[in-house]
Amino acid sequence: MGRQGLRARRGRGLGAAVDKTQARLMSVDYLRVVLAAFVVVAHSGLARETFRTWGDAGLVALATGNSVLRVAVPVFTLIAGYFLASVLRRARLSDWVGHLLVLYAVWSVVYLLFLWPYYTNRPLGLTATELTLGFMHLWFLEGLAISGVILGAMRLLGSGAVVASAVVLGLVGVALQYARMAGLSEMPVEHYRNGPFYLYPYLVMGWLMAVHPPRLSTALLWAMVAGGLALTIGESLYWLRRIGEEPLLEIPVGHLILCPALLLLVMRLRMPDTALPLGRAAAGIYVLHVIVLQGLPKLGVDHPGVTAVLGIALPFLLVWGVSLAGRRHRWLSRLF
Repeated sequence: MGRQGLRARRGRGLGAAVDKTQARLMSVDYLRVVLAAFVVVAHSGLARETFRTWGDAGLVALATGNSVLRVAVPVFTLIAGYFLASVLRRARLSDWVGHLLVLYAVWSVVYLLFLWPYYTNRPLGLTATELTLGFMHLWFLEGLAISGVILGAMRLLGSGAVVASAVVLGLVGVALQYARMAGLSEMPVEHYRNGPFYLYPYLVMGWLMAVHPPRLSTALLWAMVAGGLALTIGESLYWLRRIGEEPLLEIPVGHLILCPALLLLVMRLRMPDTALPLGRAAAGIYVLHVIVLQGLPKLGVDHPGVTAVLGIALPFLLVWGVSLAGRRHRWLSRLF
């Protein structure tokens, strides 16, 4: 096993793997970096700025871009569920959940300090509500922790209860989303784009991949990717034409087909080992990119393409530098 695999097995950060066999899945670590880049591009507004003036072709392009870029959160969650199986086998769920919540608290404080002028002019109760429901893009950390707790509890009742709970909560999330987008409800997006209604079904699927490895042919997986992507683009295009760009589809049904198949295909790839801390770098890009995207315009750098590239590169270089610093700054690596 290479140095990256050994570090992944020992690490406890968001980007770390937790099992000797799973740590060898280098393709998953490469995928994590790609997914983190998707998040940055989506948040940079680059796609909207590019496609907005294209007319009908722009709508199709925006629907396609939204469908592709939004695989990041579901696939990240699938990966977390896959590795969570090892955590549950070793009865370390409380450590896993606790670490995620500590990361959520620490990075929430960082962002509150970074955006201090803005938040000092807002009601304290509103900020407290945001922190409870999921603060900015950091909601993923809190939602993942909550989903892990639900999975741990349902697992005590058997695999059937886990699957049933995932189906029920997933259906509720999709229904709440469609009700809002159809104008039948004014429920805020944070009430359904969260741990139980959005992340939990994907966490369960990832867990199932680990405990009951699926035996699907490569041809079938590619067909699932193509079919799931087509369905997702169709969903997105329907809502874009019906209600416009706000809000874009958050929880496409097609992703339930596309994302698991995509992860299974990537897991079959043999990628070269590397000393680069890919897993932690992906986590660093995720938690840090908003500071870069919002900070650069204050320095006069406001082109979406440039900020997107730097939103990926600067956190990657920071995490790499921390990893090279070694034992002297090991506490910093625990933040990713």
